[in-house]
Amino acid sequence: MSQTPIPLFNLQKQHDSLKNEINAAALDALNSMRWLLGPQTEAFEKEFAEAIGVKHCITCSSGASAIQIALGAAGIGEGDEVITTPFTFIATTSSVSLTGAKFVFADIDPRTYNIDPKDIERKITKKTKAILPVHLYGFPADMDAIMNLAREHDLRVIEDCAQAHLATADGVKVGGIGDAGAFSFYPSKNLGACGDAGAITTNDDDIADRCRSLRHSGRAKDKAYEYDLEGSTLRMDEIQAAILRVKLRHLADWTDARQKVAALYEEGLQGLPVVTPPLPPAGYSQSYYVYTIRAERRDELQQYLKEHGIGSAVYYPVPLYKQPAYKHLNLNPQDYPNAEKAAQEVLSIPMFPELTQEQVTRVCDTIRDFYENH
Repeated sequence: MSQTPIPLFNLQKQHDSLKNEINAAALDALNSMRWLLGPQTEAFEKEFAEAIGVKHCITCSSGASAIQIALGAAGIGEGDEVITTPFTFIATTSSVSLTGAKFVFADIDPRTYNIDPKDIERKITKKTKAILPVHLYGFPADMDAIMNLAREHDLRVIEDCAQAHLATADGVKVGGIGDAGAFSFYPSKNLGACGDAGAITTNDDDIADRCRSLRHSGRAKDKAYEYDLEGSTLRMDEIQAAILRVKLRHLADWTDARQKVAALYEEGLQGLPVVTPPLPPAGYSQSYYVYTIRAERRDELQQYLKEHGIGSAVYYPVPLYKQPAYKHLNLNPQDYPNAEKAAQEVLSIPMFPELTQEQVTRVCDTIRDFYENH
């Protein structure tokens, strides 16, 4: 008898558990006739800022627009260089390009998959104006080293927190460490909207004011038809804000549940030819957007899991230096050996707060069966 499939993400289960609250909140926002920058947005921005531990939260249309807005608000533009990782989603780099700046890649740490501060230091030039670390898979980048480099070279730091809601570095939540943090609320994220949405977090009053202007066509503060900046229309709507307010109340519990699932995986995968995610050092915590292993015979294992009804995915099979969009840059894969190797070996297996111990055991047993009997 076939077993019930285990998806990589299970958005349905979470949605069903909150359906009545979500529907009521969305309907209230819809009927309010305040569909943009209204009371739901104001309340969510206040609540999310408190959750991250920062002074300001500025909502916007997506995680990609959050990066673009944050960079622009921090003064990054034409002729500037921004050092970031090639092992991430393309929104990280396309957002840099949309400011007029140029991205420069530094290789990753082979254990955390995050940008390597030592390689960042090697890539700093007179044109470098910012570092854009990505807290990949929910594991915080080495923010101590990155902030030290930033202070030494007078650089801005914009954190890409798209996968790292409530993750911490040195006891501080990501998004509250650099000059600004950029969050995605894409539906599959740890805190997901019912559509596209994002936010910038910051403790800098001037950056916050410029973010609010840039997401709203560059409008001057408290003035309807005066524009201090050339911005764009990158607002988040009231319905998404209302939905996110419902979900935010559960985010801490969901994060705890993800961490417990990760502990079960760590135990269940012992003795197999896979490398589990590193345990965060003291003061650090991971939010486990995905649970990513490094596996021998990765593609064969992924196919075997598929045949047994278990979802998995590779984040990311084609590093950005190999993307057709960047072919004109003539980047050399040999300059990023750790990213190149990770792309050939990483595999993300099911991870969501509602994952049961029985399901985790089944995933681990299937992986064990693959290596021991195939």
